[in-house]
Amino acid sequence: MQKNSTSIGNRIKNRIRVIILALAPGQASLKAAGTGVFIAALLFFVLSMSNIFLKGVSFGYYLVSVLCYLLIAVAAAWLVGQLVRLVAKTPRNFRTAVALVVLSLLFFFRLNGPYGWILISILILFPALAFGALYAWKTHRGVVWPKKQRIITLVSLAVGVLGIAISLYLFLYPGTPVKPIKDYKILAHLPEPIQAADPSKPGSYTVSFLTYGSGKDKRRKIYGKDAKIKTPSVDASFLLKSWDGLSGKLRTWYFGFDQTALPLNAMVWYPKDLKAPAPLVLVVHGNHLAQDWSEGGYDYLGELLASRGYIVASVDENFLNSSFTDLPGGGLKEENGVRGWMMLKHLELWRKWNQDPTNPFYHLVDMDRIALMGHSRGGEAMSHAALFNTLPSFPDNANEVFNFNFNIKAYVAIAPVDGQYKPAAILAPLKDINYFVIQGTHDMDMQSYGGLSPFKRIEYSPSFNGFKAGLYVHHANHGQFNTSWGKYDGSSPYINRFNMTNLMPVKDQEQIAKVYISAFLDLNLKGDSAYKPLFMDYRYGRQWLPKQIYFNQFESSRTTYIARYEEDLNLQTATRPGVSISSAHLSVWREAQHKLMWGDHISRAAYIGWNREEVDSLVGKYTFTLPDSAGLKLDGRALVFSLAESDESSLHVEKGEKSKAEKKKEKKAAKEDKKDNEKKPVDFTLELTDQQGSHIRFLLSECMPLQPQIKKNLAKYAFLNSNDDAESIPDFFYFDLDVLQKKHPAFVMNKLRSIQLIFDQSKAGVIILDDVGFMD
Repeated sequence: MQKNSTSIGNRIKNRIRVIILALAPGQASLKAAGTGVFIAALLFFVLSMSNIFLKGVSFGYYLVSVLCYLLIAVAAAWLVGQLVRLVAKTPRNFRTAVALVVLSLLFFFRLNGPYGWILISILILFPALAFGALYAWKTHRGVVWPKKQRIITLVSLAVGVLGIAISLYLFLYPGTPVKPIKDYKILAHLPEPIQAADPSKPGSYTVSFLTYGSGKDKRRKIYGKDAKIKTPSVDASFLLKSWDGLSGKLRTWYFGFDQTALPLNAMVWYPKDLKAPAPLVLVVHGNHLAQDWSEGGYDYLGELLASRGYIVASVDENFLNSSFTDLPGGGLKEENGVRGWMMLKHLELWRKWNQDPTNPFYHLVDMDRIALMGHSRGGEAMSHAALFNTLPSFPDNANEVFNFNFNIKAYVAIAPVDGQYKPAAILAPLKDINYFVIQGTHDMDMQSYGGLSPFKRIEYSPSFNGFKAGLYVHHANHGQFNTSWGKYDGSSPYINRFNMTNLMPVKDQEQIAKVYISAFLDLNLKGDSAYKPLFMDYRYGRQWLPKQIYFNQFESSRTTYIARYEEDLNLQTATRPGVSISSAHLSVWREAQHKLMWGDHISRAAYIGWNREEVDSLVGKYTFTLPDSAGLKLDGRALVFSLAESDESSLHVEKGEKSKAEKKKEKKAAKEDKKDNEKKPVDFTLELTDQQGSHIRFLLSECMPLQPQIKKNLAKYAFLNSNDDAESIPDFFYFDLDVLQKKHPAFVMNKLRSIQLIFDQSKAGVIILDDVGFMD
């Protein structure tokens, strides 16, 4: 019996050995496979770096850059190959090629997640199969060889060639259009449009253009000999610590200066034949390839605003951007503080020029009407400029004295990052500024609405009169706010995983920027208050805007809040003393941090959920009760709050669990959503009660429906998403109390007793409620 078992075991082993020998390629085939992988890696490497010279850099610089990186990659791959040789007896060129693929993608292109490993697998597997099979077939030409090996070789060749073709197609094709979602807000009752001129239309001024710069720029004549005004350099070494090492030396070689002598360069659009001082607007770009000059990309804004009576300077900070001279891991870090500080150094120039009789802008700049604007990292620079403008010295080194104190009336942040630089190791505190931030759902760089973090950090003094506002725009991306950045929010191969078909046309995105930025500046620098409703509700300016879904965020400094949810952990207390909170028949009731998908802290908020089917059809209620001594004067005010939809379950289950009922409900809801292809907006009733017991009832949707969360569908395939596909973005709701008072004359608004949210319209839902108060 034992002998028979051994015999069977040996036969199985021999059979396995035969199969392995039939499948295993020889050394010659492996060498050919290595050649195929190397060629694929080389072509992929060259293609992925093509954005360097396609965006304004000469072919010579591109070629030098590619060769340098390629030599480094090959050297590193050879080293890894020698290590692999210790454990794998494979041909040297095969080991080197595989290592080149892995290193170039993981190290140079910094790909992580499934996308990087998919690319690595494709670049190794299919070229290896194709070239190995071709070589095997060539070597056996005219020779009789086993049928099994021929079949395996043909199958390998077919799989390799087909895999290369399919992979190339999937890599290059832009993606599949997604069916439009319903804009419930534009389908609801609409407010009367603003009766004012379209802020995106050119004004009456003829636009002139000039540049100012160091006069000795080695790369660009506009800041060299062609600069109209020559400017001094500034020493940023106290703040910029990462201009060092070999990358720093290469950066210095390329630009011709280091961190101790940064130039003050800018493009300027201004009204011709100015007769009186004009408002001044400075704009700064964000991080982008340094050799693809970015500041010219705001020409559409510069020309528009100059025609409307503004002086606009687009500041050159390209030397702070990622450069092809950067070695892996050697780029500048935490440089956003410098970006903001340099904006203030530019303002010092303008303050000086305004008093210099020899300067073309002598007495033509209104230094009491200044605005700063920044995009991406330049958007974060707005926070640092606002902070540094008020400080007597640099917060990390008091020996660096500041003396800015400019009268900056407005700050604009376009798709900003936040926290890349932290003064004194904290997020920049902000106070008493007018602020506007804009972000797109299809931003493939800043995929999270990070600008809401500085928005929420802005605090207002009782004496300050201003506001902060935000706009979240469906189908807008990162780069189309800048004409030189354009459609692609990154370079290949990173950008090739995204679905590019759902972006709005570039002219539409520029139109949105022109409407909102021009209106914001007119409002804050020219006092044109007619545009203020636009920032509360985009529908007031719908006649000027492309048809898209928009979310507005808004907060006036003249708002009295009863609940901001920041004061304590007691769910029954509110922000205003004496106000209490109660609830009934809710499935979800908690206060928690409202965070976006990148963990940006927006603020604490109330999470409120109800499900009438789970709690015996009882109607959920959430109530604010005001004391008799509240003393609120509500004449001429509006009830306001921030509201977002949460995608969490409205069923009451322990965290991490799902009951059978929940699973059943989710399955049913999924079928309904698939059937209707639309998630319906949540609605509920609001009830005001005065001290005499009189009531006013109205629906949330009488202001506007609560638009469901937007699924972005950023990636070509869902599994390629490295982030969540939706965020709970807040929208601003407002109800004019004077209008309500006229409809209900017996109601005593100044003796308001309670505000109640009654969830009687939608069967189930979870909302995120914040910043409940009364606005002038």
